[in-house]
Amino acid sequence: MKKKNILIFSIVFLLLFSGCGKKAPPRPVVLPLAGGINDLSGEVKDGVLFLSFTVPQKNKDGSEIKDLGGFRFFKSCGTCSGAFEPFKNISLEETKGYTFERGRLYIYDDDVMNGFEYGYRVYPYTKKGTLGDTSNTFTLKWENPPEAPKDIFVSADDGMVELKWQKDEGYLYNVYRYDGAAYPLFALNQARLAVGSFVDSGLTNNTQYIYEVRKVREMGGVFREGEGTKVKATPIDKSPPRQPEMVKAVKKGTLVSVAWKENTEKDLTGYNIYRVIGGSKEKINKELIKENSFLDQKIPDERFVSYCVTALDVAGNESELSRESIVILKEE
Repeated sequence: MKKKNILIFSIVFLLLFSGCGKKAPPRPVVLPLAGGINDLSGEVKDGVLFLSFTVPQKNKDGSEIKDLGGFRFFKSCGTCSGAFEPFKNISLEETKGYTFERGRLYIYDDDVMNGFEYGYRVYPYTKKGTLGDTSNTFTLKWENPPEAPKDIFVSADDGMVELKWQKDEGYLYNVYRYDGAAYPLFALNQARLAVGSFVDSGLTNNTQYIYEVRKVREMGGVFREGEGTKVKATPIDKSPPRQPEMVKAVKKGTLVSVAWKENTEKDLTGYNIYRVIGGSKEKINKELIKENSFLDQKIPDERFVSYCVTALDVAGNESELSRESIVILKEE
């Protein structure tokens, strides 16, 4: 009986103090969230409001962002209800609705009205949809920007385009150049232009370029840029090739052979051959010479004759005459 009591006591003790009791609930795994955005700002460009910010590269804990899914924008109208409401959702898995330029993400808002004040905030979110911290708030009172400028005059030259317009008092100007279908976010001019002209150089000849000139005016301490006026221009090659060198003419029986050092210009199309008699020159080839040699099969009945060569490019520019090479056709 005594042994039985000891056995029962031992079982109860084991049940009370063994590891079979309730376990604590598991702790949730805390996923890293993108660091906050603190440089949300806006610019009035092309008659609309462009919003931009630096895309976060680090999580709040300092680790590298690996699961950034996108950004949610919220908008308020201070002169309306005043509450922030969803405005745009930018998914980084898509390629439309935003653009990256110089480390910043850009979107635009064209749903604004004159005299109304608007506020904007943006939240980063993970691929699972978890929102990070809100950004700073950007606010702006909308005032209608300037109208598009009129009468843009354009002229093209060798590797350059010049734009001219009538400057209106109290306005500055920006000039943009389109690169294919890409929208130009940044002006070609480094500072806003206070004059009515701009020259774009270093261009590729025979290539059409599209430009846009926009008016800018300071309103309420903010520079506001209106819609632009587009023009097209194609620079023209006006630079001739170098004159051919080492021209040598030699009589061979009843013919004269003319040879020269080949030009190296990439846009070279051929050569013209000129016969010079008594100071008067005559082009003797009917078609452009593609090689760097030529046979004159109709030599004149003269004692002396000279030959010189020119080079031509695809734009039709002809080089200066080479040095003359004299040939004695008749001995005294």
